Amino acid sequence: MEFDRLLFERDWMGMDIESLNKQSFDLNWGKRKEGQYIHWTRGEAESQIQFSFKNLWGVFQEICKSRYFNKGKRCLEVGCGRGSLSAYFCDSGYKCALLDKSNKAIEIARRIFSDHNLKADFVVGDVNDLPFENSMYDIVFSIGLLEHFKDIKIPIKEQIRVLDKGGLFIAYIVPENRDNVQKDYEWINEILKGYVNQKFENNFSKRRVSRTKYNSGKYVQVLKSQGVTSIRTSGVYPLPMISHSIEFPFTLMPAYSEKALVRHFKKIMGVRGNESKKNPWFCDEAFGQAFMIWGFKS
Repeated sequence: MEFDRLLFERDWMGMDIESLNKQSFDLNWGKRKEGQYIHWTRGEAESQIQFSFKNLWGVFQEICKSRYFNKGKRCLEVGCGRGSLSAYFCDSGYKCALLDKSNKAIEIARRIFSDHNLKADFVVGDVNDLPFENSMYDIVFSIGLLEHFKDIKIPIKEQIRVLDKGGLFIAYIVPENRDNVQKDYEWINEILKGYVNQKFENNFSKRRVSRTKYNSGKYVQVLKSQGVTSIRTSGVYPLPMISHSIEFPFTLMPAYSEKALVRHFKKIMGVRGNESKKNPWFCDEAFGQAFMIWGFKS
């Protein structure tokens, strides 16, 4: 862990953050069983991360029904990881392509899709230089990708390039923010961490992944410079993450505990929905675990 801390600190003094993060992602994907988890389900969510992805899919569906969007169903996820959101798109009839720079991530995504009879194209490639022609897709999106780039203009420009006219850009971004909903629950995670470390010693530590602190304003500026219109932003994921290890890849608790937590979260979301009269997964940007930004190619 000391080595990882030094890498993280040196990174912000001029190291190539993208290369360093790729090494960390590859190591975490390849060495931990959490990398094999599937966060997509056709049925009821059985874990807090499945619950988060089902709610996120509900948000994506709302955006895709926007009056500004009347395109087809050619969909690209960049930095796909295991492709949990793409699984929802694919299962809903979209023609999906998944791209990631990590061979291991693509291998895992391909296996998950095959196991659940979901068909998609899988591509190993760089979001800074997408191996696709102009205007190929109606929707281009990413989940937890852009916060790993210091220079966000290049990957955003590439995504807009491969979007067709009128196409929809969506980014789900997880900035470095220690003052969001999570701050009031860290004590629970510290207790769980102490218990697990004592009972189930794990000799392999996760490699830390760097994230920027950029808020939505910086992304809005870049999107406007690329001719994106009708830009909207919102905080999302107004719930804590409860585990002895919430870092990537997220470590689930025992199945009974996860199901009990999901039942509790459903009640919270019900109250939020009744009070706000809108999708309860939306929240203030500073409060949520993440924020989303979306808009349309002019």
